[in-house]
Amino acid sequence: MTQTTPARQRLSFDRIAYAYDDYNMHPPEVAAQVGQTIAEETGRNALVLELGIGTARIAQPVADAGCRVIGIDLSAEMLRKAQEKGFSRLMRGNLLHLPLRDASVDAVLVVHVLHHIADWRSALAEAMRVLRPGGVLIQGNDWIDPESCVRRMRGVLRQAVIDLKPSMKPPGAGAAFTQALAHLGGDGGRERIAASWYNHASPATLLTRMASRVHQETWPLDDQLLAASLDRVRTYAESQWEDLTAEQEFERRFVITVTRKVAA
Repeated sequence: MTQTTPARQRLSFDRIAYAYDDYNMHPPEVAAQVGQTIAEETGRNALVLELGIGTARIAQPVADAGCRVIGIDLSAEMLRKAQEKGFSRLMRGNLLHLPLRDASVDAVLVVHVLHHIADWRSALAEAMRVLRPGGVLIQGNDWIDPESCVRRMRGVLRQAVIDLKPSMKPPGAGAAFTQALAHLGGDGGRERIAASWYNHASPATLLTRMASRVHQETWPLDDQLLAASLDRVRTYAESQWEDLTAEQEFERRFVITVTRKVAA
């Protein structure tokens, strides 16, 4: 999923597009369940706009579940990957200026996008503008067991970045998004687990992926900051696990937050 702000970050999304699905695609049965759950919330045949559609990894299962999905993204390479899958209802554009009329869609879908946008409040205002009264805005999030090596090592990476460069602290979080939507006419929102499954990963694999900039957290980091942060992550991993190559099983979930736009 991609964003709309600094040029350096936009180029990162283009650069990672070729491998995005390799590391972020849900298993087929999980993708189908996610699509069905979202379709239940939007209603069958709903016109759904996905902001930051990327490679259509979420949009395609939603379309397969019976919705009419259109998507917008700034990254030409991400959109090209979506087109290669046969997804054609695509627009290249800025999420802060959506090329759609007021109240023109039944639902807006946002997955891993808002935390990449400095002016995410304006992006949410645009999303609510094009959403019809009574429609839903659905935020999607990949939840990972907080005790897993994946979450623990990502947490160390994020903290290292903040310690080394405080200006890199993320601009918003889920609770802030929900509060902003309430001010924009949302009903307060509710959470729902769309799918739950198990994955495997080793600390060594995670270190390699971080070093190769597969994880989104690494995309905005310059080489020096990434190297310094990874030193801390590697030291932490070595202190926690004797064999960094041993794979560990952990639970994953795809969680959605559904906010309904209160009718005028």
